[in-house]
Amino acid sequence: MISANADIILWFVLGVFTLGAAVLATISVVNVIRLRNVRLSWKTGKLGGYPLFSTLFMITVFIAGGIAIYQGATSEIVIAGLYSWLGFCWFTASYLATKRFITDHGIVKNVNEPSQTVAWHQIRDFVETEHETYTHYIFIYSVDKSDSTDKFIRLELDVPHYRKESFKKLISHKLGRRIRCYVKDDINIQQFKQL
Repeated sequence: MISANADIILWFVLGVFTLGAAVLATISVVNVIRLRNVRLSWKTGKLGGYPLFSTLFMITVFIAGGIAIYQGATSEIVIAGLYSWLGFCWFTASYLATKRFITDHGIVKNVNEPSQTVAWHQIRDFVETEHETYTHYIFIYSVDKSDSTDKFIRLELDVPHYRKESFKKLISHKLGRRIRCYVKDDINIQQFKQL
């Protein structure tokens, strides 16, 4: 009796999590579809550009599912199938959430988190640092034009080298009118007052 109740609870929990993962994946896909005028995008996961934990989970589930199929255990095959679907949905949501999208409107760091989207007009300044396989950008922005400097927010973005030139052209176009970027002449420091 206790074993049957425990099995019902475990199946119920697995079903709820599978349904929740499907909803999260659907929301992520819809958020990506809703993006307009995407100019650039790239993947940023830890495992060759893919999200680490969901990828490892999928590999483990496929191994366990293969063992269940080999042994011919029906209930374990169904459980492996549900875990595979849960893993696929988790992988999809994680992959899309870690992917960076650059649009005509601004920088989308996470499609599922609107607060991590920065419009071009919000950016006040930026710094770039070269690394071996990517260029690290730090964008300083404010939510409102009247914000004081103590309310500025920092957005960090790693741009892979194969996207660097396209990204530089885009930010030069979008920010060039307000921020003096990518000027070939050296800046004359004598023009600034010394404090």
